[in-house]
Amino acid sequence: MINPRSLVRALEKHWDVIERIIHLGRDHIAYERDDVLVLLRKIYLHESAEQCVERLQQMVNSELLIQMSHSNTLQLNESVRQFVGSLLHEHELGLSDILKARIIDIKVGLDQLHQAMQNRDMAALQQGAVRIDTQLRQILQQLDQDTHAIQDIAERAKGADERMQLSSRYREVLDAYDRYVLPMTELMDTGAGGSFYPLLEEAERVLATLAQQLMTQGGLYSHQRLLRQIGFRVKELRQAGLVALKQCTNTLMPLREEVRRHNHLSAAIGQLLGDVRKKGMRKTFLQQSLPIWRKERLISVAIGPELLTLMEQVRHYQSKAVEFPEMIADDTQIQLELIDEEAIRQHFYQSLPLADLMGWLADHYSEYQDITLLRLYHSFIRLPDINATPDLHETRITLKKVAIRHHSHALESL
Repeated sequence: MINPRSLVRALEKHWDVIERIIHLGRDHIAYERDDVLVLLRKIYLHESAEQCVERLQQMVNSELLIQMSHSNTLQLNESVRQFVGSLLHEHELGLSDILKARIIDIKVGLDQLHQAMQNRDMAALQQGAVRIDTQLRQILQQLDQDTHAIQDIAERAKGADERMQLSSRYREVLDAYDRYVLPMTELMDTGAGGSFYPLLEEAERVLATLAQQLMTQGGLYSHQRLLRQIGFRVKELRQAGLVALKQCTNTLMPLREEVRRHNHLSAAIGQLLGDVRKKGMRKTFLQQSLPIWRKERLISVAIGPELLTLMEQVRHYQSKAVEFPEMIADDTQIQLELIDEEAIRQHFYQSLPLADLMGWLADHYSEYQDITLLRLYHSFIRLPDINATPDLHETRITLKKVAIRHHSHALESL
């Protein structure tokens, strides 16, 4: 196995011929040495025949080209083919079954997240999140590759010999539409019949709920950020899936409709010619319906009723007055109060352990505003040297102006 750095350097040195081989890979799986030498002479015109032979040997030694067993033919390294093909957007059309398998793996990852959250296993939570993110990135990459592959199929069909039958020219288009676009349309149905978008909606809800639970329980910020990032990728995939399917459909649908219309027209013409051969033209066509002359079609231009209605509305247009809300007086805004937070924190450490943090704050510092007590509450449960455990039962406590229901934390020092 050659060193990856050496492989990359060799790829840069022989990029021109590798790029040409990638384009030829649509029709070939292996190449004779003489064919590769002919290709080298066409690309590197300034090199002699001996230099081309030496360059070919360098490509074999660097494992860009691999000699097939029991033969003298050469094959492009599969890793090189995938890497260069992704850069040049030379892709084969993927299968919808691959996307279905990735969807199943995402469901397994969501179940793993639920189980890890119940067991409070942060390592398993991180593994499940990475598993889901990997599948999401693979789906995004597959959708991008499939879009380029569909465009290549359409371009090859349009650039084929026009003397060929339309069904032969567009055979690959019809196959791609039946094998890819139709299953993907059914899979990405946004309604109840689809399986892709309901899964993404469920994944988005699960990730948002788990991130909120981690924030409430004081989980690590890195875990919260990981779940939020995956949630953003889910939203990106929801949009990218619709865009990719729309592009593929808009690319292939006109060509497919052209074949369909051509088939209907050919069938109608064939039936008409058969009737002419059997019955003759006089019995097939009515005499008054024969196209003996052509009548010119008169075209007139006039202002439509929609434009006249719009002009009438513009003529009588009057701007509407918009009333903006009054500015809120300063005395209605909440004024933050000054407190000796250091003294309160020392009192807090002296009172540990505490069975009910909110009750302790309400008993000792009831003279402060409700917002001050809530800020102190959230500040104390996030102290690095404090172990905060939420109560399983919900409690209700009444402050000065508000009453809150919460799972109060029991605190003890580490």
